[in-house]
Amino acid sequence: MDEIPENQRPDTAHVAPDIELDYEGRAEAKSEATGPPYIVEVDGVEYRLDEPTVTGGELMDLAGIPREVGLLQILDDGTQQQVGPDDVIELKPGRRFKKRPRFKRG
Repeated sequence: MDEIPENQRPDTAHVAPDIELDYEGRAEAKSEATGPPYIVEVDGVEYRLDEPTVTGGELMDLAGIPREVGLLQILDDGTQQQVGPDDVIELKPGRRFKKRPRFKRG
């Protein structure tokens, strides 16, 4: 589809923040269920989620990590925090997780 020239775009100054205009200026209400995808990284792989929260168990299932192995959240300062299967995680930009390492004595 061709982009509308700047001088032919509709004036959007009067449009409420919960309304979006399509390319021809028709208004549509924003749907809460179709908000932006939430992206979370687990072991270097990005996953797109539709909800703003997820449990640790759901995240482990999504990434194929057995729940008995566990999950760690990598915090902004580089430290790690264990995430339990029932912990509710609020998804925010930059949140990273990884499979909890297993240590063997040898």
